[in-house]
Amino acid sequence: MPPQEEDFVTWLNSELETRGWSTRELARRAGVSAAAISNVLNRYNKPGKRTCKGIARAFNTSSEDIFRRAGILPPIPDLDANAEAMLHLFRNLPESEQDRVLTIMRALSTMHATAADDANGSNDTKGE
Repeated sequence: MPPQEEDFVTWLNSELETRGWSTRELARRAGVSAAAISNVLNRYNKPGKRTCKGIARAFNTSSEDIFRRAGILPPIPDLDANAEAMLHLFRNLPESEQDRVLTIMRALSTMHATAADDANGSNDTKGE
């Protein structure tokens, strides 16, 4: 069995334990059968797209995150957990709010770059 599936089952068991949920509770919240969840946890079946979408809904996270954890989608190597969380939250905002968030992030990035330039002495005038 590929490690991604084992990692998914380990992760899913950990999430259930952390939340204090039973297999039936996850199934209810995910809108799938308890047998579907049980078959995944017992490694009888790989989680399908419908099950992954339900788990994402139940855990209030992105479907893409669950698809990646389940090995349906490849991992994104350059995104850490914070970046994935920000992307998920960003996608759930109305478009007008997304524009505001981008404006704020651009301003912060510019301020950071300017401060870094100042610290590195790139604003020094040499030869005057």
